[in-house]
Amino acid sequence: MLVAVYARHSTEHQCTSTADQIARCHAYCAAKDYIVVDTYADEALSGATLANRRGLHAMMRAVTRSDFERIITEDLSRISRDQSDIAALYKKLSFLGIALETVSEGEINELHIGLKGTMNALYLKDLADKTRRGMIASVKRGAIPGGRTYGYDLIKRYDHAGEPIRGARAINPGEADVIRTIFTDYAEGQSLKRICANLNAMGIASPAGKRWLPNVLVGTASRQTGILRQTLYKGLLTFNKMQFKKHPETGKRTSVMRPRDEWIEVAVPDLAIIDAGLFDKVQDLIKTRATAREEAAEEKAAATAEQAAAREAARQRKWRAAQVKSPQKRRYFFSGHLLCAASGGTMRYHRKGVYGCDHARTCPTCTIEVPELMRWSLAAFRAITEADIAAWAARPEVAVQRQGFDEMIAAIDASVASKRAEVATILDTLGSHARTREVQRYLEEREQRLRRWHIDRVNIKRRREAITPTPAVTDAALRALRSLITTLETDPDNHLANTALRRVAPRVTVVRRGTVSLHVTYRELLKLGRPDQG
Repeated sequence: MLVAVYARHSTEHQCTSTADQIARCHAYCAAKDYIVVDTYADEALSGATLANRRGLHAMMRAVTRSDFERIITEDLSRISRDQSDIAALYKKLSFLGIALETVSEGEINELHIGLKGTMNALYLKDLADKTRRGMIASVKRGAIPGGRTYGYDLIKRYDHAGEPIRGARAINPGEADVIRTIFTDYAEGQSLKRICANLNAMGIASPAGKRWLPNVLVGTASRQTGILRQTLYKGLLTFNKMQFKKHPETGKRTSVMRPRDEWIEVAVPDLAIIDAGLFDKVQDLIKTRATAREEAAEEKAAATAEQAAAREAARQRKWRAAQVKSPQKRRYFFSGHLLCAASGGTMRYHRKGVYGCDHARTCPTCTIEVPELMRWSLAAFRAITEADIAAWAARPEVAVQRQGFDEMIAAIDASVASKRAEVATILDTLGSHARTREVQRYLEEREQRLRRWHIDRVNIKRRREAITPTPAVTDAALRALRSLITTLETDPDNHLANTALRRVAPRVTVVRRGTVSLHVTYRELLKLGRPDQG
């Protein structure tokens, strides 16, 4: 059996782990009489996400080429520790007919995916909690997390055991004078632009080594960033303000603000650069002079501490919702693919809720509001019937494709029969001499070729089935299409439904007002009736 081996380790401190995993997997394959055709690895990469996993992505591309029939890894957590990721990978492998097998559990099935996936996810959560707890304990002992902060220098110190003390800092005298000047000038009433102009005129570089800009000084209120908001300057370290969550669609880490009651504040008087009174005065001035007038008015309007807390919680929820919003380049299924039959041009999003073409002033079709376009297009989708699918399947070009697939399958069957007859003749001729090493190697090579032909035949058969709709598949596809239509009738902004219909109809043409023509890709439509192929 042709197999591929996959290995992964999480940190650079486990530099020999990948080699050990590969060696163990190869020994396992040798004991099972598996033939390893390729080995893939990812080093110093977390199993919490599939992002940047080049080895895994290369293996999945090889899966689609049918280079092997089984994947061997040391443990399921080597593939991924995320429940949704491992379930999606297993579903894809199952569809392609590729088995997943681990040294520790054997062949993986749905039970392993559920139980081991949950255990791996809990391990990640527990590890994150322990890491965060350790960082908090380190901060409370006086260490300063993060990179360099303007006004301070990172210094090297060692404990009694000779281990480096991370997070040790000392005040930079020159930058500290700049910070005192900024706070003093702002407290005296100078504007942010005036302070920046003075610093740039004196040739003082900003923290990034560039020109000073107002946002460098005041930052953002929601994240409490900017020099004028940095509590460390008054000798108070504010920590644990942010947390990182993996985006469910992109797999990338997204920063999210924690509630204020989860922030941790530790007094570090040795690192104070300005007086606490001056710092607090500046914070009051920021609230009254902020360019975000609505935020300042909201703070002033809060009559009680409870109302202020409620407003802050609402603002945090709104900010979090914006952070985890699904990335969408196209809002509707016809966005970017809408044509005007009257003018022959492309219809574009001209203004909020309105589409039109470049000839909007003279074209009888343009302009059209989104609700009308959505209603006309969904009506065209609803008009698709079993007869339309049958007519597409009966087209000459589709019939030619099916005939080509049939010929390919017949050629493979003939090759398999010929090769098996050849092997049988050799065995009959050699008799007892057929057990020599050279003959065994020859037979293994022929067996590998037969397995490859078998995989090719399965893939060709699937491609033929994709253009040969059965009544059951046709009915399931139309039911799924009706469900998508109903979803968009009630929720036109539904991202998943719009994405699915965009694949079914990659081009939409407005023939005249009230009438829309769809360029339907029936192969994609039939995939709706085969969820395992979607």
